Amino acid sequence: MYSRVGGGHLSAARALAAELEAAAACTARLVDIYVDCGRFPVTRFPSIYARLARSHPRLWSLVYHGSGSSPKLDPSWVVGPFLRRGVHALLRAERPDVVIGVLPAINEVLAEATADVNARLEVVLTDWHKVHPFWHARGVSHYTAPTDSARADCIRFGAAPDAVDLVGIPVRREFVAPSPPDRPRHLSAIGLDPSRFTILAMVGAEGSPRALRNLAELACSNLDAQLVVVCGRGERLRRHVERLPARMPLRALGFVDGISGLMRAADLLVTKAGGLTLAEAFCCAMPVVIHDVLPGQEAGNLEYVLEHGAALYAPTPNDLVQIIAGLAADPARRQQLARCGARLARPHAARDIAANVLSRLA
Repeated sequence: MYSRVGGGHLSAARALAAELEAAAACTARLVDIYVDCGRFPVTRFPSIYARLARSHPRLWSLVYHGSGSSPKLDPSWVVGPFLRRGVHALLRAERPDVVIGVLPAINEVLAEATADVNARLEVVLTDWHKVHPFWHARGVSHYTAPTDSARADCIRFGAAPDAVDLVGIPVRREFVAPSPPDRPRHLSAIGLDPSRFTILAMVGAEGSPRALRNLAELACSNLDAQLVVVCGRGERLRRHVERLPARMPLRALGFVDGISGLMRAADLLVTKAGGLTLAEAFCCAMPVVIHDVLPGQEAGNLEYVLEHGAALYAPTPNDLVQIIAGLAADPARRQQLARCGARLARPHAARDIAANVLSRLA
């Protein structure tokens, strides 16, 4: 159970589904809980979230922190009336052995529905640090956390210590054993020079104005570099990036199949602080510069990776240009940053979580 409130929840769900099907004679079904099971207004949650993240981050911060600071607020009161009927109908039709949630706020409703069909409910967290209380719910059979601090938060919210594993954030198989770097092929295929310093930028599914301002400043800088911007499935966003004035070669890409190859072909990654993107980058041992942070869950991600020296943070467009200029001129510093990130990598997390889920099911 996931939803497209940000791109990371779907990536985590796909990684787990692939490993479950590879590990056992089972079938995994991906369900966008708000779109597939809900009714208005929760069916609009993905688009509402995208609009808040893109254009109203302060309002999202108020929603996120306000809901997390009210111990008496139960998310099932908010989403339950619009989800229960659809979720119960789906589980009664499918009769699953286990339901895995990779999304906060829905797990109380899932716990009710899984109890109705005598199924287990597992929750896999995708935030690195300072977990929101809405991840926790009564009736969850087991939690999987990516870090010690996330595990501690789950226990603080009421989960039994022996019901919370520490494994990692699940990433897809292409990040487990990426093919050997083929920089010439990947860069030449998009019309770039394999011998030139290459910056890969990820703007997320939302493409916030702040991220676009940062990239505009970077593209107009005097850096001797080339820039690749991955815009996902947002065609309007891709066209916007493509039209940015640039002094350096600039390529704007839509959805990229096999992003690990492009990551390994670039010299560094400029990204927002999304939990899945960071996990994937660390598996590719990329030096990471964070340039955009959504208040709320991404603030915790940023704090965690900065504490571990696994990324640098550029709070302004000028800072972004200066940090990248310093890294471009200092290969040793880039290597040190990549090593710190690689220490946080858990490339086999999806496989290990799947194995754990199946063993508990047995």
